[in-house]
Amino acid sequence: MNARRRPLGPNVDQLVGPQGGRYPDGNPLQIRAGESVILLDSATHLDPTAADLLLLSHFHEDYVVGAGRRTGPVVVHEKDAGPVRDWEAFVDEMGFARGAWEAEMRDAFDWAPIPDVSIYTDDEVFDLGGGVTATVIPMPGHAAGHCGFLIEPDGVLFLADVDLSAFGPLYSDRSASLGDMRRTVAICAQVEARCYATFHHKGPFSDRAEYRDALAKYASMMDVREARVVELLGAGRSRADEMVGEGVLYRPGPRPLFADHMEREVCVKHLEDLVSRGLAVDEGGDFRLA
Repeated sequence: MNARRRPLGPNVDQLVGPQGGRYPDGNPLQIRAGESVILLDSATHLDPTAADLLLLSHFHEDYVVGAGRRTGPVVVHEKDAGPVRDWEAFVDEMGFARGAWEAEMRDAFDWAPIPDVSIYTDDEVFDLGGGVTATVIPMPGHAAGHCGFLIEPDGVLFLADVDLSAFGPLYSDRSASLGDMRRTVAICAQVEARCYATFHHKGPFSDRAEYRDALAKYASMMDVREARVVELLGAGRSRADEMVGEGVLYRPGPRPLFADHMEREVCVKHLEDLVSRGLAVDEGGDFRLA
């Protein structure tokens, strides 16, 4: 294990990776509960096999590193169980075209299926032992089953992939939802905690005002993207494909793998959202402002 421990409470440490949690790395949480050790998510710098329990916030590749090698229990939200159990379901949910990237990703993230993965539900409260609990806080939008955890008595809210980055929320999966993402941000603003920790490189936050400010800036990117989509519609771009590379999701410059796919899907979700709010009209796949 090549991680720096950052104490967040008497029972909770953040396991900070060599890149500080920047993708493809991450900063899972480790909980000591009585005689048990629990991991909230895995990461590229960790061996998750030693923990007594692995709780997954969602199914994405950078969160399940090495999870398929475990002999102990792995638990994920019921809506994200399919892509953890089966690679075909993972590829389908991500919506990517098949290709050589599959073997590369499986190798890079030590991905293996977990056919017998256990599931939790929206209202689950895990009694971890030693008086420590982890309450599931549903945070869909990024993924259908994406969840955070409120760890007591430490008062730590694990936000997982609500990462508070300047990039803003990502909602490009098939089951991702712009509406759910907006509701999740509202939920995150309401939860009272002593410490707020993300999986990636922002925070942790112990000042609630600072946290809420970071959350508001993170959420504002959804409005920035909507404004750009509206601008492009006004300029005659009527389809999501025509908006790729036009600054909706990514700034000009080098584009990561699958950038075109993810930007297109984000544009689709914004176009559909505009239609649902009466601000745009869908004319058989061609969109225009109402």
